[in-house]
Amino acid sequence: MSFNLAVNKNRTILTLMLLLITLTTQGAGMNSLSDYQWKNRLILVQATDENAGEIDTLRSARAEVDDRDIVWFVYTGADLVSNQDGVSSSLESEIKALLDQFRSDERVLLIGKDGGMKSREPSLDLDAIFRRIDRMPMRMREMRSD
Repeated sequence: MSFNLAVNKNRTILTLMLLLITLTTQGAGMNSLSDYQWKNRLILVQATDENAGEIDTLRSARAEVDDRDIVWFVYTGADLVSNQDGVSSSLESEIKALLDQFRSDERVLLIGKDGGMKSREPSLDLDAIFRRIDRMPMRMREMRSD
């Protein structure tokens, strides 16, 4: 009888520990661009100003963006806007630093799930970005498995 109690107690403790670990990791924010690797494709945009329309364009394409596992960030010069709930200050700094590395005519960056730079463009053309993504081998496998 005491053996069964010990086993049940150990199972309960193990279950609680696993639950705690799960809740902790799900609540943990992304603190670096590398945290997105193998999970998401990234679109980084250096907006000319807050009213340039990139944010509205990205928000209006939510279904296509979600289907392609895209996380986007638009830096307006004053603010960083994203389709992610919370952006850590370290991630925001990393995005700003990366965008600052490129010429002014390379305002839109596409980063693949593998972490590689896939394109640098002067403006946001979502149809062209979607076509480029849909030709990627990993995306082609994703579409076949759906």
